[in-house]
Amino acid sequence: MSEPTKDNAHILADQQAFMNAYDRAREVFGKIEGVAGVGFGQKETSGEFKNDVAIIVWVNEKKDENELPPEQRIPPTFEGYRTDVRVVLKVVPGICDNNNNFEIIEGGIQIVSKVDNTGHFDRGTLGCIVKKRGDAGRENVYLLSNKHVLYAKGAGAGDYVHHPFAPPPPPPPGMTFVVEGETRSLGPIQAPAFYENVTATVPDVTPGTTVQDTFFIDCAFARINIDSKCGDSTCTKDTLRYQETITGLQLHGVNTLSDVRSIARDPSIVTPVGDSEVGRPRVFKVGRTTGRTVGIVRSVNATLNTVGDPSLPNPPPMVGQNVIEISFDQASEPTHVNCKGHAWFAQHGDSGSILVDEDNRVIGIIQGVPDDTDPNVSPTASSAACHILPVLDKLGICIPVTTGTSHGSSRATDGSGIGPAILTPGPGGLGPGDFPIPDGEFRFAAAGQSAVALAGSPGFPDPVPISDDELDQMRDLVAALRTTAKGRELHDTFGYVRREIGYLIRNCRPVKVVWHRNQGPAFFAHVLNHLRGYTVTVPHEINGIPGALLLTRMADVLSVHGSNPLRMAIEKYRGELLPVVPNLHSAQDCIAYLREKENS
Repeated sequence: MSEPTKDNAHILADQQAFMNAYDRAREVFGKIEGVAGVGFGQKETSGEFKNDVAIIVWVNEKKDENELPPEQRIPPTFEGYRTDVRVVLKVVPGICDNNNNFEIIEGGIQIVSKVDNTGHFDRGTLGCIVKKRGDAGRENVYLLSNKHVLYAKGAGAGDYVHHPFAPPPPPPPGMTFVVEGETRSLGPIQAPAFYENVTATVPDVTPGTTVQDTFFIDCAFARINIDSKCGDSTCTKDTLRYQETITGLQLHGVNTLSDVRSIARDPSIVTPVGDSEVGRPRVFKVGRTTGRTVGIVRSVNATLNTVGDPSLPNPPPMVGQNVIEISFDQASEPTHVNCKGHAWFAQHGDSGSILVDEDNRVIGIIQGVPDDTDPNVSPTASSAACHILPVLDKLGICIPVTTGTSHGSSRATDGSGIGPAILTPGPGGLGPGDFPIPDGEFRFAAAGQSAVALAGSPGFPDPVPISDDELDQMRDLVAALRTTAKGRELHDTFGYVRREIGYLIRNCRPVKVVWHRNQGPAFFAHVLNHLRGYTVTVPHEINGIPGALLLTRMADVLSVHGSNPLRMAIEKYRGELLPVVPNLHSAQDCIAYLREKENS
């Protein structure tokens, strides 16, 4: 039997080497029959977690090694690192009772989406306050939780979420529904929502590098109406108070969140310092059932068996890929159990809780808990959480934080926060992607420069304010565009991805090269001049480069280097829009085309 040659100290000293070996192990072991997934974390022996970090092979059923042919046996080591074979986690979505009432809405409190026609409803946890990206407005206030919490009992986008209880529906004749307590409507549930395995990009161990992988996410969000509305107008401001905090977190003496952190490729979250249990990194959550609990991450990319999407009728069971496994830190409580009397990190009703590390950084959202209806459930069963970055990127939201600027935080400088990406001008000055154009408005243009003078130039001159007449014309064009359903959809999509496109043009060399070699600055100048009313049409070709070719090549390179939302937008629209570009000569032609298509 081969012995491990690379211990925890070796892993911490060269984390990239460990992750490279882990990737190769996934390739090798993933081909073996019965293997459901491969992750990494702390080795489990006889039901107890050890300090040794291992590559974990998740199987549907654990069999005696003598029953397996040699090619299906998992060796005790892989490239010198320990291995461990474990049966996939079995969890259920966590929903239960709570009757706490909070005057100020914040993370960790009970929320309810809908009462069914029998008077029953499911309860979950408000994870934290979140914001839509690229919006610094005061009314940009949303809450984050699981899809199985917000979409419970047939609820969907447009239905309201409530705290702490939901109002009951009219009872059938001869039946009375009991109202359990006070109810407040917080705001409407939003789309999209996810309960599935998705492809997402996360940071790798080496700074500045990323990898793409599959992650199971269970997430949804809802707007919080902080003002009282009369139609489309505000009647009364600040009728609902909220805080960007987690009630009772009290980590380092505060309830705030400091930053967002991805641990999907981070061995340090499972690697103890020293040989004792005390040296293991801790994580924390506040849920509406078990309150504040302390846990230990046991596996970073675990595989789980769970029920299908609870928002769908009769969904088949599913296998979730690459989730975080957490066990309860029994040493954190004198009784060695949580407030409900179990040695579990989370229980029914804690779903949606935000998972944070020892530095108040958000790393995940609780999704699955031990099934307390199963008589065979382990007294120390693990809970599961979804990695936070795939959740934030898929929903297009960010988390308000106090200090950090990591991707997905409200203070992020890469365009994933509430502000625009902060770009550093190169030697040629501001680039074409650096124009500060607020959502829905073209407020700046390259004034005083003709399209001919800009054609082929490496960048644009400093942007200056345009006239009120020009701004009114652009607003009229936007209003006309939004008279069609597809126009509204395209305008909203562009408003979401344009800052990232500008950032990539300025800072990502492959994107920058494609943009400049295919007359991107010149086409952009022509478009701006046309929108300002200086020209009647936009040329289809500049210096031998057709505009359709520029768009095709930019779509190709942005699909490689862009974020998941940007890639999804390109995939959705390129086949529909690129073929008609040569037939459109002006903004009016585009609007007319959309109207004709909508009426056909």
